[in-house]
Amino acid sequence: MAFQFGNHDAWKLNNASKRRMDDDDDAEEECIKRQQHQQQQKLQADLIAEEQSELPSITYASPDYRPPPRPDALWLQPIPPTSTPAPMSTTMMDEDLTDEDDAQAVLTPSSSLQHPGKSQFISNASSGLLGGYGVRYPILAIALLFLTPTLRAKVDTAEKLIPFDDGNIKYFGRWQPTPQDMRSNWAGAYFKTNVYGGRIKLRLNQPTHIYVQLDQGPVRQLVAKYTGQWPIQLDVAPPDLSDGQHQLLVAAAANATICLESLVIALAGDTTPPANVSPQLVEFIGHDLALGVGTTQSLLTSFPWLVSDMIGAEHAQIAYNQARLMNDTMLLGMETRYFDWSPFDWMSNDEWDFSSYVPSAIVILLGQNDYKEEEYTDALSNFLKRIRSHLSHTSILILSEPLGDLVRQSQDAVYQLNDQGDQDVFFVDTTGWIQYGSAAFADSTHLNDQGHDRLARKLAPLLKARLSSPRQPLPGPAPNPSLPHDWQTMDVGEQDAIGLPGSVSFDSPHTFTLWGSGVDIGDGRDAFRYVYQSLSADGAIEATVVSHSAFASCAKAGIMMREHLALGSPHVMLGISPANGVFVQTRTQNFNETRLVKKLRASPPYRFRLVRKGTDFIAQASHQSTDDGSGNKTADEPPVVWQTIANMTDLALARDIYVGLAVTSCDPTVVSVAKFADISLSGGVGNGFYSSYPRLIHQP
Repeated sequence: MAFQFGNHDAWKLNNASKRRMDDDDDAEEECIKRQQHQQQQKLQADLIAEEQSELPSITYASPDYRPPPRPDALWLQPIPPTSTPAPMSTTMMDEDLTDEDDAQAVLTPSSSLQHPGKSQFISNASSGLLGGYGVRYPILAIALLFLTPTLRAKVDTAEKLIPFDDGNIKYFGRWQPTPQDMRSNWAGAYFKTNVYGGRIKLRLNQPTHIYVQLDQGPVRQLVAKYTGQWPIQLDVAPPDLSDGQHQLLVAAAANATICLESLVIALAGDTTPPANVSPQLVEFIGHDLALGVGTTQSLLTSFPWLVSDMIGAEHAQIAYNQARLMNDTMLLGMETRYFDWSPFDWMSNDEWDFSSYVPSAIVILLGQNDYKEEEYTDALSNFLKRIRSHLSHTSILILSEPLGDLVRQSQDAVYQLNDQGDQDVFFVDTTGWIQYGSAAFADSTHLNDQGHDRLARKLAPLLKARLSSPRQPLPGPAPNPSLPHDWQTMDVGEQDAIGLPGSVSFDSPHTFTLWGSGVDIGDGRDAFRYVYQSLSADGAIEATVVSHSAFASCAKAGIMMREHLALGSPHVMLGISPANGVFVQTRTQNFNETRLVKKLRASPPYRFRLVRKGTDFIAQASHQSTDDGSGNKTADEPPVVWQTIANMTDLALARDIYVGLAVTSCDPTVVSVAKFADISLSGGVGNGFYSSYPRLIHQP
C-alpha cells in the first residue's frame, strides 16, 4: 500500500480559515457572557442557601470530613449540550470508542488556545470541550449550566469513600490538587492503587474518557457522562469481581481530563500502596506519535507506554494532537505549553510546579508540525535551556522525526548545547529504525501498532543506558557481522517501492558487491540499497565502480552523502547509469525534487570522489582505476588524475550525515548489481567521532 503525503499549503489554509471562523464568534461570545453574569449571581445565592442545608451522611476513609465542592468551582463543570433529558444511568461503557472519536468532541490545544493571551478562549465551531468530554459549544454550555439544578450523588450504605489524597493512591504525570479533587489535564496521566473488595467506583467532578485496567488484565475504555448529579459515579469493576485484593490503574484518554474526588469501595474494604511502582519516570514531549494516534488502543499502544513497560519505568506524556514546538500568531507551541500545568488551561496562567516530580529522562519528538525552518534551531535550543533551568540533571534525548523533518535544525540545536558544556542532551536519528509503508505506518504520518512497537524496542536500550546507575554512554549501532569495520547496510525507501530486498557481499575490507532493487533515486522519494557509515562534519569518500549490470537504462550505482536514512532525505550523489553516464544529482530539502547537476557520457570502470567542506561539495571522477578489478591495486599505477564534474556551494546538510555506496535497479521487480573496489573514507567517519559523548545515534 502506498501513501500520499499531505499538502502543507492546504493545511495552512485550513488553519487560517479556522482562525477567521473563531473571530466571527467573538460577538456571540460577548452576548453569552452578559447572560452568564446575570445567571451566575442567581446561582451563587442558591448555592449559599444550599450550603446551609443538612449535609449528607457519608463514611470517609479519612477521619477528617470533606465538604462538597465549593461554589466557585461549579461553573467549571460542563453539562450535556442538549435539552433532551439524559438517561438516569451515570456511566457508559463503550469498548469500541477510540481517541479519534474523542478528538471530534474535544477541543485540542492546537485549535483552542490563542497566543499571546493564554486566558483567552477561541471557540471552534466544529469541536469543543470545556475542560471535559462531549460538550460541543463550551460558551453555550456554561450558560446552560447556570439554568440547571445541581444534585449531590449519594453513596450506598454498604460503601465508603477513599478521598483523592489518600496516601495509597499514586499519581503519575501532571496532576494538580484542588480543595475538592485531583486533576489531570495532560493526556495519559494515570494513577495506581491496590483495592480490597469487590466494589470499585470513581467519583468524578467532570465528564471524562478513561482507560481502566484491573489486575494487569485487559484494558477497558469507559466514558463518564453528566446526568444531573455531581459528582459522577463511574463503576469500574466488572460484576463478577472477587472480594480480594485488586490492582487498579486508571489513565486519562487523549484530550480528556480526570477530576478525581474519591474512590468508592466496599465498606469493609481498604486500599494499600501499589506494588509495581518504579522510582524512575520518563517524560515524553511530542505530538500525535507520542499519543499513539493510529494505533488500536491509542495511548496504551503508543511508544511511550510500550517502552516504559519494557524498561520498567513510569512515564508522563506531555503531548497533544498536532503539537508543534514554536508559538504561532494564534497558537501556542510546546515552547510555552510545556511549562503550563495543563494544555487546556485557558482560565488561568498557572505554570507547572517542577518540584512535583523530577523525571529521570526526557524524550522529545517534535518538528513535523513546525514550518519556520530557519528559526527552529534557536527555538529548540532556547526550549532545551529553559527545561535545563528547571531540571539540571535530567538526561534529554531529542528524537528525529521518523521521516526526517528538520533533522539538520534539531541536530544543530543539540550540538549548540553540547558545545556549551551540556553533555547530557543527545540527538537520536530514528530515520533508519522504521521503514516507510503499510507494515509500520497507519497513514502518511502516523505509525500503527507495529511501528510503535519497533520504535519502542529501538529506544529501550538508549533509555536503559541513561537510567542506569551510574549512567552509561548511549550505545551506538551494533556491528554488522556481514560487513567489515563500521559499515552498515539497509534498503532505503518505501517497502513497495523497493520491491526485491537488496544485499551486499565483500571480497575484502575495500571491495563490495551490491545487489539493489527500487524504483529510483530521484524525484521526491528514493528506493535503493545503501551501504554506509556515519560522517561528522568534513570528509570524503572514494570508490571505483568496476562494473554495473542493469536491466533498466535509469538504473544507478555510485557514491552518496545523505542527511538521513528516510526516503526523502537531502543528499548528493555521484554515480553512473546507462541513461546518463556519469552524473551528479542533489536534493536540498526533505522530499523536494532531485536536481540533475551535470552528466557526461561514460561507462564503467570509473573512479569517483565526493568531498565535503562545510556547505561545499566537490564531485570528481577519473577514468583511471587503481585496482585490477579484483580489489587489488595494480603495480606502478600512476597518480589518479581527477576531473571536477561539479562544485556545489551553500548546500546545507546536517553536521552528522551518512556516506556510502548506493545502487538502484529503477525497477522493483529486478535487481541491479554493482561492484565497488578500492573504497576509502576520510574525515570523521564511522564510530571514530564518538569522542567523550555520542553525536549521531542510529540503530538500523
